[in-house]
Amino acid sequence: MAVPCSQIESLLTETLGLQRPPLGLTFAHAPPKDIPALDEIVPSACAMWTRAETGLFFAPASSHYHCPLGAMVMGFDLPDEQTALLQDELGMMCGANYVREEELALVPKISESTVGIIYGPLSQFSLHPDLVLLWLSPKQSMIMSESCGSINWSNIPQGLFGRPGCASLAYAATQKQPGQSLGCVGMRINTEINDDLMLMAVPKESLDSLSVELPALAKIHKDMEAHYLKRIEHVSTLRSRYTGDL
Repeated sequence: MAVPCSQIESLLTETLGLQRPPLGLTFAHAPPKDIPALDEIVPSACAMWTRAETGLFFAPASSHYHCPLGAMVMGFDLPDEQTALLQDELGMMCGANYVREEELALVPKISESTVGIIYGPLSQFSLHPDLVLLWLSPKQSMIMSESCGSINWSNIPQGLFGRPGCASLAYAATQKQPGQSLGCVGMRINTEINDDLMLMAVPKESLDSLSVELPALAKIHKDMEAHYLKRIEHVSTLRSRYTGDL
């Protein structure tokens, strides 16, 4: 039986000490009847994320078109006008040496076209959303990465990206494993997120196991902290003895 979203939200918030609430995203094949539609114009897909902290809403594909790159990454079919804007934007980015042309074909994209996305606080989802978004400090990212097994040396560490920040969502959704992003200029401007935070996207396939692994790892971390503090105390004692012998 799936762990309730409210329980996962509490676990993440309390164990990690999150500054901002975990968010959910579900890709919709039809507009939901019981969730309100977005009632404002936003500049990008990533701008939806901070808006989602206030409650559930459905954002149709067209509401993502103001950032054609983000709309493409989210898997939406672009009208001719937005396709032309996308080509102009990519040309500008390449011309400014912000991205290299050979990178463009490698940017992850949602593979299945949908009509929009349901956004909102994780705690308000009745079923596991397709993705959970977390704003993490480097230490919180360390704990989550260890809990998800994405930084084991038995496997080549992967799933850490830069621009565009939204590509980490597409990576997580298509690869069925967490994706992290240091962000991009657009993401940090549009979300106004703190400079000390980075993004992690967790696919729904990881949520049940995470609810077991995260508490276990939190205990391991406390044990490891005690181990290193004991070592520091021991070294401090040796240092004091050495100083006293001089």
